[in-house]
Amino acid sequence: MIKKDIFQHDVKAQFQASAKERLYRFLMADDQIKGVVVHGTRMVKEMQANHDLGPLETLVLGQAYIAVALMSAPLKGRDRIAMKIQCSGPIKGLDVEGNAFGEIRGYLKANPIEIKNPEKIKWLSTLYGAGFLSVTRYIEDTNRPYTGQIALVHGAIAEDLAEYFLTSEQIPSGFILSVAFDENENVTGAGGIFLQALPGAQPDNVARAENLIRNINALGNCFAQNQTPESIIETGFADLSPRFLDSSRVEFYCPCTKERMGGYLKNLPKKECTDILANGPFPLELRCHHCNSVYRFSQKELTGLLTG
Repeated sequence: MIKKDIFQHDVKAQFQASAKERLYRFLMADDQIKGVVVHGTRMVKEMQANHDLGPLETLVLGQAYIAVALMSAPLKGRDRIAMKIQCSGPIKGLDVEGNAFGEIRGYLKANPIEIKNPEKIKWLSTLYGAGFLSVTRYIEDTNRPYTGQIALVHGAIAEDLAEYFLTSEQIPSGFILSVAFDENENVTGAGGIFLQALPGAQPDNVARAENLIRNINALGNCFAQNQTPESIIETGFADLSPRFLDSSRVEFYCPCTKERMGGYLKNLPKKECTDILANGPFPLELRCHHCNSVYRFSQKELTGLLTG
């Protein structure tokens, strides 16, 4: 992966941002409800820079990154989870995936999102239109992935994911997905919360959790003001006595490399290889759609790859 340097070689700022990027797991309501909270400001900023996104595109894809980071919390080993949205509106769709190491990558189907009359847009739901949301789990040592799918109901990732878990997996759930911007449309804070009722949870406790999560507004602004995930959960859900279990890293990361891209080239049909060597273009550019990294191959490199 070729990650753009949003810190302009400021190592101290980079380490300070990295130290905040954590995913915290917790229980509350006498261990009847499990939760995850993530601080993902650096992740969203790096995603924005690599994909060359405007503020609207950053908001849409940033929410998806935060959602997948939250859903990656129970993964282990080489497990992966992917969320896909296919829709008829200007957003067209998105693909985002994460793994057990907290590494998140993914892309928008439309960048930029083309809107004829942006001044008339009041809700993101109008940009999704009709479509489907699917969640796929790739669990290590299983024969095939498991995919669940629902039709888009709300046109909001947080609400449609809650609908997905209730409809497809029969688990009452709640999400907050938040990206905050300053007056110059720069990302100042990003993060999210994911709650799920455990088997046997009392309906009263589930209802209380639902009411409390609705009262936590502008989570991205909270992180922009240097509030910590722990303090937000302890304050916002004080009535349900949350207790933290552990935490782990989260990061915008893609495993693509120039060597891997070269392997794709070597596996092209012989006719295509001959055409590339004869007609170029030189250098040949290959772009990873997951992270927008561009790998360039000179004529000399291509000759070595495709004739070896």
